[in-house]
Amino acid sequence: MSFAERLQRAWQEGGPLAQALRPLGWIYGLLIEIRALLYRLGLRRAEALPVPVIVVGNWIVGGAGKTPTTLALLRLLQAQGIAAGVISRGYGRDNDELRLVDRASTAAEVGDEPLLIHLRSGAPVAVGSDRVAAARA
Repeated sequence: MSFAERLQRAWQEGGPLAQALRPLGWIYGLLIEIRALLYRLGLRRAEALPVPVIVVGNWIVGGAGKTPTTLALLRLLQAQGIAAGVISRGYGRDNDELRLVDRASTAAEVGDEPLLIHLRSGAPVAVGSDRVAAARA
């Protein structure tokens, strides 16, 4: 079992490793609180997009069903005649540049899940480390 798999199992099941990592969770929580405070104080601003946004996410990395959920949402929206696109950071790809996914894209260029979502749904998919820029694309 890889180190990442052991961490994920510890996260889900608890145990000594999860307890040893708990202080990192506290630090992460503090950083999130500081970030939220910066938004409340107006020192950071959320950017508005001209379209509604649905976020599909989870605290669990991998295996939580985010990709199937995204595909199901796309099917529902498409059935209602609603044009929808997907943005992603493109986890696992070999660069951070903004890219629109197309049939000729490779998983190394855009990430395996964004490529899968585009190929299965036909929906436009943009990847980039700046998700707002990806959404605008």
